[in-house]
Amino acid sequence: AEQGHSGLGLEAQQASVRAFVEREGWTLVAEHQDIASGKDDRRPGFQAALTRCRQLGAVLVAARVGRITRRAHTLSQLLEEGISIRAADMPGRMT
Repeated sequence: AEQGHSGLGLEAQQASVRAFVEREGWTLVAEHQDIASGKDDRRPGFQAALTRCRQLGAVLVAARVGRITRRAHTLSQLLEEGISIRAADMPGRMT
């Protein structure tokens, strides 16, 4: 409910990601979602998204980086593993 009031609800996040993907000229291959905090890296949607990225070499895109994870250690591990990550609100490449 809090995210809905702030304009960061699920629909707004999906629209943000879809618009970003379209601007980049990419193809959206899958959407995954969790109704849980980005503090928990064991979320099923997050894990499914990572699996798909590994399988396809796809870019993981979220509306905001905090939607991916709130843990700097996790973000660092993903980048070291070679997973490309983009946040629609910070479109530059994370390396």
